Amino acid sequence: MVGLRVTVLNYTDQYIDEVYVNRSWAGNGFAHSGGNGIAGSAEVPRQWDPNYTLTIRWQDEPLYHKDPKAFYRREVASEPYQQDEQGEMATLWVAFFPEGVVKLYSTFVAPGHPDFPEGLLFPRFQCRRQHPDSDWCENSGWLKRDKARRTAEETAAVITP
Repeated sequence: MVGLRVTVLNYTDQYIDEVYVNRSWAGNGFAHSGGNGIAGSAEVPRQWDPNYTLTIRWQDEPLYHKDPKAFYRREVASEPYQQDEQGEMATLWVAFFPEGVVKLYSTFVAPGHPDFPEGLLFPRFQCRRQHPDSDWCENSGWLKRDKARRTAEETAAVITP
């Protein structure tokens, strides 16, 4: 087994309150953010094993509003490792994507590096690639969408008998 530092990548439009990897707190993140800090560590087999899974538990903002104690839970296998020339890895990237997709990337490099899996960039840059010339990916865009959602919910609550 090899110990890796854990970093959260949030490619979704939702704030993620808490993330746990095998019961260890791994961080949180605003929409389209992450990769800036390290919180915790996790172990993976030295040689990639597609059957080895880690337990990922997380809570996003909509789930928290429904039940503050509720968490999503998923057993997730790491994508094939991206190692350096000596076979070393440094970071376990826990990546959250839309529709509840969670992927684990055990790598020696960061998003944006040519060897990072799937050619991913850091979440904000990945989002900007998909939404050029828009504030969709910025915190201000996220805040505007969240305010519009809350206003719609409040309006619906008033109208509903």
